[in-house]
Amino acid sequence: MTDTTDFTVEHYATLLELAKAQYRFIRYREIALDQRFVLWRHDCDFSLNRAMRLARIEQAHDVRSTYFLNPHCEFYNLLEREQAAIIEVILACGHDIGLHFDAAFYQINSEDELDELVAKESGWLEDWFGVEPTAFSFHNPDAFLLTCERDSYGGLINCYSRKFKDSIPYCSDSNGYWRYRRLHNVLNRAEEPRLQVLTHPGWWQDEPLYPRQRIFRSVYGRADAAMKLYDDTLQAHGRENLGGPAGSLEFLKTLDPKQFNMLDYLWNKQAFQTLFLELSRMHGGQLLRLCKIFIERSWGVPAAEVNQFLVQSALIDDMQLLFFRTFGMSWMDAIASSEDLVQNWEKVQGLISRRISGLEEAELQNGCAYLCSMINATAHWGAAHPKIQHDGIADATDRLSEPGAGLITGVISSSDWAVFKSSFQIG
Repeated sequence: MTDTTDFTVEHYATLLELAKAQYRFIRYREIALDQRFVLWRHDCDFSLNRAMRLARIEQAHDVRSTYFLNPHCEFYNLLEREQAAIIEVILACGHDIGLHFDAAFYQINSEDELDELVAKESGWLEDWFGVEPTAFSFHNPDAFLLTCERDSYGGLINCYSRKFKDSIPYCSDSNGYWRYRRLHNVLNRAEEPRLQVLTHPGWWQDEPLYPRQRIFRSVYGRADAAMKLYDDTLQAHGRENLGGPAGSLEFLKTLDPKQFNMLDYLWNKQAFQTLFLELSRMHGGQLLRLCKIFIERSWGVPAAEVNQFLVQSALIDDMQLLFFRTFGMSWMDAIASSEDLVQNWEKVQGLISRRISGLEEAELQNGCAYLCSMINATAHWGAAHPKIQHDGIADATDRLSEPGAGLITGVISSSDWAVFKSSFQIG
């Protein structure tokens, strides 16, 4: 099984230092087969943002590599302003660029075509970034392309040439794992006098992940950035951002951006049953957090004791009772909500949990919008409460330590705390 810890940026830095101890880093324009060296290259298949991260790590470790760019990539666009700016950063770090050539775009079947089109795309990169590429690599080469073994095509060094295959051993992380040899072991042994290392930046993340998870993070990170660009552009121009019922989630953008992104994704995927359950869970957690903050701040009860009490009493399964006993009112009264609507929400939640919901999609969507309004109203209530001053959504840890935030106004006596617990039949 793949060791996912191999593909973290921390381990990447370790590999660079191992390579530096055994080899001299060179670039494709510096190849001399009578010397000991490592060629370090990146085929940028999935994420230019991850490429920039690796470029900066390499710069910090005083090594230079070559980043191969695909003008026809489905995962990034070299002509986008933000993506083009990343290439400028990579170049500013002292690295080279090469052409990652996708022959399938043209359905090439002759070396003459290959020569012509590599030169054409090389010219594009030079025009766009003001730097002449030094080499090219194939993107997903087929059987024909693997027979194209001349030293160069289109004026660029061919990374798949016969000379490379015969004279420079190769180690690659293709598909997110070491295909033939683990790079760490290769560098430790350093048995070959020359080495070509191929990585794909999308595989290298801040934490251990399996390959598909790494791609998911790259792809959806780009999708989040695209949505943010859309939202920010409308806001900058004073335009109304019409989201329909999904606009009910807007209040979460500032309170919990990560949660907003997940719920917005579910809404736009029309996964309303899952969305409804997630919103229900969020609201239950919100009520629990508000009660905990009130007890800790207003009565001075230690957090550990409150947590132990909640677990023992199983009150985490009955937020309405806990809220009522804590504040002397139902949360419905606190936010002026209709009891009939709440009962309907609870019924829907039960049906969905038991996979017997017969609700239409439109009804479920309306239910999600209703839950958003309840969570938002509860957040305003908690933030305005003088002994809570919190929305019940964001992490309360920092708020508890802020000077003057939710100051304890009266410490409950041990007997009073015992009375409160005994109202739940807890000793």
